[in-house]
Amino acid sequence: MMRYMKLLIFLAIISQTCLLESRVRKIPPITPIEAQGGADQIPEDEKETPAIVRTDDKRPTGYDFNIEAKRKQVIDLVNKAGTYFNKTKSVEKVFYAFSSNPEYLHGELYVFVYDMEGTCFASGLNQDRVWQNFYHEKDSFGTPIVQNIIETAKKGGGWITYEWFGAIKVTYTKMITKGGKDYAIGCGYYPFSKDDAVVGLVKAGVSLFNKVIGEGKQKNEAFGLFGYPLGRFVSGDLYLYAMTFSGDVVAHGERAGLIGTNGWNYKDSRGTYVNRAIVSKLKESKGGVWVDYFSKRAPKKAYAERVVDSKGTEYFIACGYYPDADRNAVVDLVRKGYVFMKSHGLSEAALEFNNLDHEEFRYGDLYLYVFDLKGMCIAEGSNQEYVGQKMWDDRDEDGRFFVRDLIQKAKDGGGWIDYKLKNSFKSNYVELVDLGTGKYVIGCGLYPSTKLETMTLLAKNAADYIRSASKLQDAISEFVKPQGRFVRGDLSIFVFTLDGICLAFGIDYDLIWKNISSWKDASGIPIIKLLDDTLARGPGLISYTRDKLKSIAYIEEVKKNGGTYIVGSSFYQ
Repeated sequence: MMRYMKLLIFLAIISQTCLLESRVRKIPPITPIEAQGGADQIPEDEKETPAIVRTDDKRPTGYDFNIEAKRKQVIDLVNKAGTYFNKTKSVEKVFYAFSSNPEYLHGELYVFVYDMEGTCFASGLNQDRVWQNFYHEKDSFGTPIVQNIIETAKKGGGWITYEWFGAIKVTYTKMITKGGKDYAIGCGYYPFSKDDAVVGLVKAGVSLFNKVIGEGKQKNEAFGLFGYPLGRFVSGDLYLYAMTFSGDVVAHGERAGLIGTNGWNYKDSRGTYVNRAIVSKLKESKGGVWVDYFSKRAPKKAYAERVVDSKGTEYFIACGYYPDADRNAVVDLVRKGYVFMKSHGLSEAALEFNNLDHEEFRYGDLYLYVFDLKGMCIAEGSNQEYVGQKMWDDRDEDGRFFVRDLIQKAKDGGGWIDYKLKNSFKSNYVELVDLGTGKYVIGCGLYPSTKLETMTLLAKNAADYIRSASKLQDAISEFVKPQGRFVRGDLSIFVFTLDGICLAFGIDYDLIWKNISSWKDASGIPIIKLLDDTLARGPGLISYTRDKLKSIAYIEEVKKNGGTYIVGSSFYQ
């Protein structure tokens, strides 16, 4: 898998140059989208309006990861591989084709093959996996990956979900019989969607619970881990909760105070008894179920699966998210809070923003926070323990003084700023509020819900990491770690000098120190020139196509220790 990811990143950077080819052919090109705004870009008459929406507040269209198209590509590739498998007499020829033939290497997609005992016979370009047995291989949550692949293939084929390289991977598999021997063949991709992340988190919780029960341990050992705030079952705004089939709350990753209460009579604003609906659906289903309802003024989706302890007691493990709690909703909530502060004053605004029972200044899992310019927390809509604390010296998970950054961003004109909390990136929108008696920062944040957002935040985080590092080499060393913070599924970081020297290419170590200035697109334009011309307009997104595969990249220019570098990340759309 690692070797294949190397090729993925390599091809993605080369593919960027195809943007220029469209210019040569007189086809209107897709131009870079500037992803950074500043106060100097805003007319003076707009600077006095509340919660100004700048150019970087709106995501460009046409750049999102196409999940439906990708799922079809995966199924088509597996079916194509299955047809070739069936009609080809030599299994050696089949395995060689799956490992080297471009017909079975489609962008970041590749075909794998396992026998029913878990031995690998093909895995794209990951030749180091061939002949190795992975029957007991598990992801970071303890999910038995290859066992699930084999069992799903035996049952007629289908989709499975697990964690790989720090991200949720979704894989399609089916069974092929050849020469009296059964094989599971398949292909997977990284969706970076909230739906798949929710399913992955629940399945991980189920896997842990079953493991704990299978080992004869107490169920609370699993339930306790669900609520650990820094643990692997909390990712951004996603967390697990668990209940008995009669509504007793036995675990809750966000509000520990709910444990021991009963939620059987909980109903949403439209009268839906949510937990009853989950139990009812689970009793009628052999697998997981989705339930739609309303919470905190917003539609919410929850996914749940059934588990049973050693005494036969039934529980469900669930996770939910708010699909409409997006960047536009963040800006709208900040604008609303800004106006309320201006018209009602700081004290009344703080009371409203801090009140967990009032939903007026909440939308799903979005909430408002307020700081003074010295980092004192005045309001925090998710956790009142922060109120009254001076957070000037608080750091995020990458060591950044994130409260200082929020304050500075607001003082510079406001807008979006990113940092890392709860094992995930968080994108925050802030504005400066001048009440006459004092100036304050009001803001709201959300966790990424798309592959585009994750890629952009990963690249921006890498660029900031270089800027804050003592030495360039300290940052570069982090970019090339296979299980490091800058590798998320098929997303990773590339770094070039302006004269074409490769300093990092994800986990493709063979490219380090190579001069790629001779690399050219189909029109003969040097890649480095394309990147340099693009960055002359500022950091941003670019779209490109190569071999009928459309890709998206985000790039930034970073100056460090007297040098200038190109930093970015990309994915196949």
